[in-house]
Amino acid sequence: MNKPKIFKGKGTSGDKTVTLQPTVVVLATYVLLLLSKIIDVTLINRENEYYSVVILQMMIFLLPGAIWAKFSGDRYVSRLRLKLPSLTSVPLIISAALLMISGGLLISVLFGGLDSLSSNFSLYDTFISKDNGTVPVKLYLILAYAVLPAICEEFVFRGILCLEYERGGVARAIIFSSLFFGLLHFNLVNLPVYIFAGAILALTLYATRSLLGAMLAHFLYNLFGLFGQPYMSSLYNLTGSENFFVFLITVVLLISAAVFCAVASRLYKQYLYRGYSSNYRQPVVKDTEEFRESYLSVIKSPSAIACFAVYIIALIIAWL
Repeated sequence: MNKPKIFKGKGTSGDKTVTLQPTVVVLATYVLLLLSKIIDVTLINRENEYYSVVILQMMIFLLPGAIWAKFSGDRYVSRLRLKLPSLTSVPLIISAALLMISGGLLISVLFGGLDSLSSNFSLYDTFISKDNGTVPVKLYLILAYAVLPAICEEFVFRGILCLEYERGGVARAIIFSSLFFGLLHFNLVNLPVYIFAGAILALTLYATRSLLGAMLAHFLYNLFGLFGQPYMSSLYNLTGSENFFVFLITVVLLISAAVFCAVASRLYKQYLYRGYSSNYRQPVVKDTEEFRESYLSVIKSPSAIACFAVYIIALIIAWL
């Protein structure tokens, strides 16, 4: 069962207890991101657009996450696995990025067709990357559209959410961190792509035992979306066949998955050999009903329901 945060304070009538689920952080990011769509119209298209994209991302993710960590205890940040991944986990991080890229492309083709390959890279369908070919702009794009999103999003979704929800089991942490990560992008068509990427990033977190490892994989994935995605339609034209193009993506997907699983297996054998203890507590589930309730408690929480509502509102706004 997930244990919600309990904050105590004094009100006019004495002691007052406020119970918060970790989805309140997700809700804050959703609301701030939705508001940023309005700010995008008024600010992003002006001369200060570069600074605006950076500042808005930090406010959307780092601010709610930092507030949650602040009120969660002095040692909370130390439990977020903020350590460098080992050199032996580098192949896993690279294969994770290739797995997300190939899997995302395959899902996009299956759900959106070949037209989806020509789409430009953007953040949350709000911040659109603009490359004029100069070195300063390319460096800015890497920082604002690859580095910063990887750090900010992983801090909230693989850092905070996985840490909170793994009290009910790692499977629950992976499922809900991936789900809320997918909903974050406010895109119904590409929702399966984002959920798939979220699951791979969560698996990378647990295999490397490093949040920075997940951030690196996320960065490589963003880097491809920024500079590689626009050339996918050209690659398709080079193959000359939709079936052959899908075959190539599938081959990359299978090879990446094989490497990912092989390296993960080797890493876990090393952890077992060295006697490393897990950073999470295995849940004690007495029966099937309690197991089911541990999942339903997340979905039924007011903040989670509000997250789903904000997602629907964002879709309606985009449709209008």
